[in-house]
Amino acid sequence: MFLIKQKNYLFLTFCYFSFGFLIGNLFGTFLVFLRNQFLWDGIVLLIILILFEILNFLIANTRFISQFFKKILKSVQIGILLGFFIDAFKVGS
Repeated sequence: MFLIKQKNYLFLTFCYFSFGFLIGNLFGTFLVFLRNQFLWDGIVLLIILILFEILNFLIANTRFISQFFKKILKSVQIGILLGFFIDAFKVGS
């Protein structure tokens, strides 16, 4: 029974990681539209940085969120950051 739950947990973690990776890759596509809304790209980066810091604070300091939900949020966050990293290589080449 534990093995089935463990496989299901790993599958869900991978799915949420992939979802975050997709969001991170799509960010580069929609950055063109965000540049028209804001005067400076630094504002977009500042907003993203603030959102990630708030998310980290909520994950670390909230007792009411279950461990499973915290791990889901971390998986999505890591996927988004990896998507940003890969997208930066696409822009640089």
